[in-house]
Amino acid sequence: MPSTPPPPSTVPEILATSEIDPSFAKALEESPPQSLGPDCTVASLKQSSVARRSSVQQSLADTRPADITETTHFIKLRDDFPSRIILCHLTSAVADTTPPRPLILLFHGGGHCTGYPELELPLARRLAQTHSAIVVSASYRLAPHFPFPFSICDAWETLEFVAREARKANSAVFPRCTDPRVGFLVGGSSAGANLAASLAHLARDHNLHPKLTGHFLFAGTYISDQHVPEKYRDRYLSSTQNRDAPLLNNAMVRLLRDAFQPDLTSKLYMSFDQHHPYDQGTGSVRHGHMGLPPVYFQVCGLDPSRDDGLIYERVLREECDVPTRLDMYPGFAHCWWDVFPDLDMSRKRMKDAVEGVGWLLEACKREGR
Repeated sequence: MPSTPPPPSTVPEILATSEIDPSFAKALEESPPQSLGPDCTVASLKQSSVARRSSVQQSLADTRPADITETTHFIKLRDDFPSRIILCHLTSAVADTTPPRPLILLFHGGGHCTGYPELELPLARRLAQTHSAIVVSASYRLAPHFPFPFSICDAWETLEFVAREARKANSAVFPRCTDPRVGFLVGGSSAGANLAASLAHLARDHNLHPKLTGHFLFAGTYISDQHVPEKYRDRYLSSTQNRDAPLLNNAMVRLLRDAFQPDLTSKLYMSFDQHHPYDQGTGSVRHGHMGLPPVYFQVCGLDPSRDDGLIYERVLREECDVPTRLDMYPGFAHCWWDVFPDLDMSRKRMKDAVEGVGWLLEACKREGR
């Protein structure tokens, strides 16, 4: 199923998506975010995140649906670091008669500097209830203490662990009904989308078994603003147009990026350019994305990284023959749903996310992956 409505295609249509939505403007006026002022630092962001974590965890515990089971596990990474994951699934999934269920791995956002697995649990619960999926919400080590490439290395090892554990007949982590052959997805929001995009390429290049059948990318960054190919530069407008956007502006992007210390030329950080030898000197990135599984995008109009998503989706769809679907949210800022979850558009965005993941799972069935 294609995107409905189609993504904006002309420059005027793209630019118009940054006009702030009245309901979002009202929410900002009534409840301005407190931690994003001019004196904001990475340390203050981390302190605020940690301070909120206990209340978020308690609220999630109090509102856990009766039909959902959630368990916490620690997996050992390459240096014996215990990485925390949360497993979410229908309680009925543990029955011996439960038919095969798809597996989904989620990564949270936070600029590679803040965040924790609980942030993705609202989505995990909806995916478990709607699609009977076995969902893993994962952690990864955060900057500045663990700069690039710690987050992507941790995410890759987590994906390898999940794939390996899912192959076992008697996993110590997953219910026996877990079966990646009926669907194996990776996805995330913001920095989590940045990780998921890179993981899809790594899974392809390293012959992950079982194979990923799809991935979903919500408000991610995929193109370095310092290395935009000339072919796409006339459509790379949002980093300038939305430089002063609410929730995430260019000053905040620089703050987080300076803490993360990424290599802006690395395909592990910016997945758009995979440095494929057939693409060298052509002005294209086509060959670097061939063979990827289907992908579902969510893009925010009032976001400095808006055009990362629009350009990436267009290249995959038009040049690489990768099935895509995209939902666009004109007038809304980067991951606004985390800050204002009660807005009507936030509820619609969650519904869209569940339906978009459903589209990926249906694509798996159609292609017999």
